[in-house]
Amino acid sequence: MKIILYRYMLKEQSIPLGVCLFGLSVILVTGRLIQIARYLFTSAVTVSDLAMVIGLAMPKLFLYIFPMAALMGVLLAFVRLNGDNEIVAMRAAGISFGQFAPPVLAVLTLLTSVALFIAISVAPVTNKVFRDKIKSLGQASLPILLKEGTFIDAIPKMVFFFQKVNAANMEIAGVFIRDNRQPNARAAITAESARLYYSSDQSQVVFKIQNGYVTRVGGNLEDAQVVSFKTYDLKIDFEELLGDSSSGDSTRRGEMSLAELRRTIRHHLSAKPPYRYAMEYHQRFALPFGCLFLGLVGAPLGTLSRRWSRMTGVTLGLGIFLAYYVMLSACKGMGENGVISPFFAVWTPNIVTALLAAHMWIETQRESRFVPPFVSRALSSGLEAFRGFHRKLRDGQRKG
Repeated sequence: MKIILYRYMLKEQSIPLGVCLFGLSVILVTGRLIQIARYLFTSAVTVSDLAMVIGLAMPKLFLYIFPMAALMGVLLAFVRLNGDNEIVAMRAAGISFGQFAPPVLAVLTLLTSVALFIAISVAPVTNKVFRDKIKSLGQASLPILLKEGTFIDAIPKMVFFFQKVNAANMEIAGVFIRDNRQPNARAAITAESARLYYSSDQSQVVFKIQNGYVTRVGGNLEDAQVVSFKTYDLKIDFEELLGDSSSGDSTRRGEMSLAELRRTIRHHLSAKPPYRYAMEYHQRFALPFGCLFLGLVGAPLGTLSRRWSRMTGVTLGLGIFLAYYVMLSACKGMGENGVISPFFAVWTPNIVTALLAAHMWIETQRESRFVPPFVSRALSSGLEAFRGFHRKLRDGQRKG
């Protein structure tokens, strides 16, 4: 009986889990393609180059896809079982809710193990190769900045206009640049000429601008200053050229192995505070274990109401993951500022989720309410309101 139950539960979880993994991967890959597809038609970047960039970026994306897929996959499986009254039938046959734990843990343990392998062994290597590939693509995409008589907004938060361009020598005459990368200031640069060259480590393109003015306006639009210059160097990372903002010290930490992170933390080799490296070290374990704890929340949550549909389960799963991610972002922000220790900065969302999952499993096993009645009524009312809105919208489309 147990073997039959476990096989059935494994099958019921594997289908929505696989669909969630595939769907989330497609969504994130599509977003990445939209971000950089314009470079395919404006430079020497090929489809194979873009495919390689996406492939190298996937291990890092998987660390966020897996926890979300674990939550939604398990949640949707139990929403379906509960909606078809199968859980009620199993309980009537003497199967308690606690007997669902082994197949749920089996699926989540497998997903957590894969995520741990990616975080520890795969992601640091692919992150380094990804950065090197971005550098080479950035150099190949440089021609998109060498257009004359055209406003160029290829780089986020920057606009370029060049009166005349000599692409062979990378020389420019008549320069206007608007730079909004600083959150509290806006800068506009006008100059007679400029020349482009690469930095010594080939990671940046540098505009050596001559004979011009820099106008800076504060975020409140009240403070402004104008500075004249003879020579001004404007540096742009190749990651920015392809719309990637994960450059700098955080990128270097993402490329380090666990041994390198431990050595850096122990000997304070970096000028940066060592707790940033400690947070990176703990995050290699915390994000994979998020698969386990979030997935455990999904099982009892899926039994909350038999009136829920799969779409309701998806909405609820997205809301829970959003709350988890907001908590993680807030704790990481406090950890980076030294307010809390690196351990609690990274592990607090998992600790809270684990305690919540344990409470929900215990209460569901006892067949008692683990959600206060007023919360349950609010969820039901919100669901009915959403369904009414959807029916009105559908009827309006039919009439139209």
